[in-house]
Amino acid sequence: MSYRHNNTTVLHCEAVCFDMDGVVADSMHAHAQCWIDVFREYGVHLDKTDIFKREGMTGLESIADIFRDKGFAMPPEHILKDLQKKKLQLFSNYQIEIYPQMYSIFPLLKSKGKKIGIVTGSFRYLVFELIPQELMHYVDVIISVDDVTKGKPNPDPYLEAVKKLQVKSEHVIVVENAPMGIKAAKAAGLLCIAISTTLGAGFLKEADVIMQDHNELAAYFTHCLS
Repeated sequence: MSYRHNNTTVLHCEAVCFDMDGVVADSMHAHAQCWIDVFREYGVHLDKTDIFKREGMTGLESIADIFRDKGFAMPPEHILKDLQKKKLQLFSNYQIEIYPQMYSIFPLLKSKGKKIGIVTGSFRYLVFELIPQELMHYVDVIISVDDVTKGKPNPDPYLEAVKKLQVKSEHVIVVENAPMGIKAAKAAGLLCIAISTTLGAGFLKEADVIMQDHNELAAYFTHCLS
């Protein structure tokens, strides 16, 4: 991609908000496999795309949406919560890695005076379990499913992040990897960069910029901030 069009935006932004799963942490394939395994117990057969395209929604919202989409009767709420609990138990068995480029992106942004937010559809405790302290000390604000009533694609998570970061929306850049997160960022009036870590560009077309991988993202920030 050409950097020329967007380098001024990056130079003058005050904050960058990152989704966690699939952007900071290489966790989406593990999440997807856990959901596939748990739903199979209920007779619902999924593939990873079913999960990837719903990433960013709260767990319970995702579960309900899948049952509707697959033509199944909606189970009672206690079944939905039980399914979510089983999924989280399975996920706890996985060893999740951080995308290595984040170890250069976070300190680069901080060295240029940019605030950093994590905006995720996961629970807050998972943020601290997945992201090491080496990176967490760069983070100014965390918005998780615990902090909002409505998750992505509703704009509330990003609106709350902008409020807590104490910046104007026109000075915020979002980095996402899934349609629900992109919709949330755009609904909040924010510029959104998408990375194709889990889905192809066709799923990410509502983003302002689409990048192939974290190497391109790191090169982009380095170019714009050098």
